[in-house]
Amino acid sequence: MKIQPWLLASLSTVAARPWTRAANTTDATYFFTFGDSYSQTGFSTSGTQPSASNPMGNPDLGTGTTTNGPNWIGYLTTTENTSLVLSYNLAVGGATIDNSLVSAYAGDVRSQVKLFEDVYSTKPASAPWTPQNAVFGVWIGINDIGNAFYNTDAETFTPKLINRLLSLVEEIYENGGRKFLFLNVPPTDRTPFFIDQGNETTAAVKSYLAVYNRNLKEKVEEWGVEKGDVTTVLYDSWSFMSKILDDPTAYGFPDATCINDDGTSCVWWNNYHPGLKYHALQAEDMKGFLGGLGGW
Repeated sequence: MKIQPWLLASLSTVAARPWTRAANTTDATYFFTFGDSYSQTGFSTSGTQPSASNPMGNPDLGTGTTTNGPNWIGYLTTTENTSLVLSYNLAVGGATIDNSLVSAYAGDVRSQVKLFEDVYSTKPASAPWTPQNAVFGVWIGINDIGNAFYNTDAETFTPKLINRLLSLVEEIYENGGRKFLFLNVPPTDRTPFFIDQGNETTAAVKSYLAVYNRNLKEKVEEWGVEKGDVTTVLYDSWSFMSKILDDPTAYGFPDATCINDDGTSCVWWNNYHPGLKYHALQAEDMKGFLGGLGGW
């Protein structure tokens, strides 16, 4: 069954107060991110741009997300950092890698990379990044899997998806990007959305997802070796979320399937998206893997 657009389009409107550790942008990390609703913040390239006093730029920290507060990008930008991080988040809810491969109603990563190229590849005054201080993060694949698992073969189709993703990352490389963060797909088969569809569906999603994540790891590693002059980090969101869902009470959640739109009482904010507390935990965990990239 396809993921319905309304599940991915809901936006949080609860604001949080921005916070930063630095007084100027001299040693800033320029954090460009791409993805779907697990990453979206509603950032506009024509709005207020990130600065030392407002590292998220626009909108206010904690708005435009699917968590009822900040998501992992907000936390890595404002609290789980050791020096100034400036966030340029081009993620869009509902996105896939490329709509020509898996159709979606939202802007895909292809269009997000095009937007980056149009606005930021020239290193404008609003984002004077360099290959040394810019990090390019991408968390995608959730909607590709959700909209393709039931009518495509994972072994043959997921390599096409990932090859396309890496061709888009290659465009960023050609524009000077040298530091890359990839996140694999979390266990979406364990979301209430898929659990409600029964064991056959969750088993199919789980199997498809495992093939995608395996191929992502192999191809990212191959790409890094091929380029030779890049730093790549592949963060295992599947393992981290699985750890929490396997033992939710250890993290302050009553169980692995409850939903509460306060973003903190349950793992899940709605039936497909984890809340702000989960994102805070993941960002805290991610920080330990990112020191070689920049401001973490």
